[in-house]
Amino acid sequence: MPETLETADEIKSIRFKIEAIESTQELLLRERAPHIRREILEVFRRTPLLDVVYLAVNGQRSQAEIVDALAANGIAISQPTVSRRMDRLEHEGLIEKAGLGPRGVLWAKKAVVERTLRLSRYLLGGEKEDGS
Repeated sequence: MPETLETADEIKSIRFKIEAIESTQELLLRERAPHIRREILEVFRRTPLLDVVYLAVNGQRSQAEIVDALAANGIAISQPTVSRRMDRLEHEGLIEKAGLGPRGVLWAKKAVVERTLRLSRYLLGGEKEDGS
């Protein structure tokens, strides 16, 4: 069924509203970023392999593909462990479903969280908790 102009306008309106919500989230998150980042980094410190699973999430991999990618980098981790870590990451609001691929649900880091808190850079050691 061809898309009508009315449908196209409705889709544009929805996109604008989503962008406005994300902008608001980013402003609120930025205000409390240091405190939130410290809390989240503590969760990473207390949960073995949570950091490597988070860093392997790229929007184009399923859980099974994350297991494969980590194994290819010499990190032995089971599918059930990856599943539990991804449940934790989703519960913490750090990752989200990004689509469906041949091997299951694809997972991505939440862009607004990653952009504002820069967790990947902190986990890779590119920044210190004090922002330097």
